[in-house]
Amino acid sequence: MGSNDNLVNPLHPSIIDKLDPTFAEVYTRYQAARLRADQVPYEVYNSDREKYTFPTAEVAGWSPDVASNEIYKVPVSNPAGEIAVQVYVPTADAIASGGSERDGLLPALVNFHGGGFVIGGLDSDESLCRKICQRVGCIIVNVDYRLAPEYPHPISVTDSWEALKWIFKAAETLKIDPTRVGVGGLSAGACIAAALALMARDEPSLPRLAAQLLIVPVIDARFIPKEGSCDPATTPYKSYIDFEFAPMLPLHRLIWFYNLWLGTDEGRAERAKDFRASPIVANSHANLAPAIIRCAEIDPLVSEGTAYHEKLLAAGTPSKLKIYKGQGHPFGHWDGANPTSRVFVDDCVSELKAAFAAKK
Repeated sequence: MGSNDNLVNPLHPSIIDKLDPTFAEVYTRYQAARLRADQVPYEVYNSDREKYTFPTAEVAGWSPDVASNEIYKVPVSNPAGEIAVQVYVPTADAIASGGSERDGLLPALVNFHGGGFVIGGLDSDESLCRKICQRVGCIIVNVDYRLAPEYPHPISVTDSWEALKWIFKAAETLKIDPTRVGVGGLSAGACIAAALALMARDEPSLPRLAAQLLIVPVIDARFIPKEGSCDPATTPYKSYIDFEFAPMLPLHRLIWFYNLWLGTDEGRAERAKDFRASPIVANSHANLAPAIIRCAEIDPLVSEGTAYHEKLLAAGTPSKLKIYKGQGHPFGHWDGANPTSRVFVDDCVSELKAAFAAKK
């Protein structure tokens, strides 16, 4: 991988031997020489976001064409405004190949992008959205919820909840089968998806969700400190300790995100205990949509993803967990350069096909 000279973010010695060599190579080539957003003040990042954004398009695999990808505006109320949702519709060939059309309607996955509730947008998951749309033969609704710090917790969730309800109301127009709607997302987006699965279960006006696809999920916001390192004596998640210096998502980056998302004032602890920030603290995890949990092994969040899987199973909610060995947090987007990332995409496709086929 060459010399670490002049690299501002070389792989940390505590991590390097644990990483899959291909992941390490991609990281060193595309990220190690770049500053991350969390290494500059938010105002500096916000003035030139592209400078501090990983070039995902350079390592993502080929993105297939879809039949359409129209953007709709959805009104939201907390605070009043509107957000965009992008609706990807598969081609006729993909619909025929997927075999999931029933009475002219298709299943849908509602996607929430990652980015620590602070960064990202509709472009973040474009490649993955297109692949799932075409290979599953389902509609993808990609939600552009508003971001912290301008829109702190719980606005990301309340925006997303209003978007989900809008999707069900517009299902006939969008040609979506309301009995086969799943929610999903990466990282912060997976936290939103998990929270919405809890909220949808308790909303009698909504059909039961078909699945929740939780990719490298944020599940428990209570134990990330405002600064410094985690105390092993009080931290229930071993991966916070073991992978403090993980590539792409070290603890320092989580701290930066959470301080902007949840704040640093005296109300931080209470906000972190809200199930919409920490789905693992919900009063009940029974009768939820079946979960598909995908984790990266070298990721501070892997322990809480595993803990949520166990929590769901204990409550009788079906859950499938897979941990991808040697991978770091954003590996799912790297399928153009990383064979394990391609396996991950294949897994998502097969799991979603099964979930949508199971709903009658």
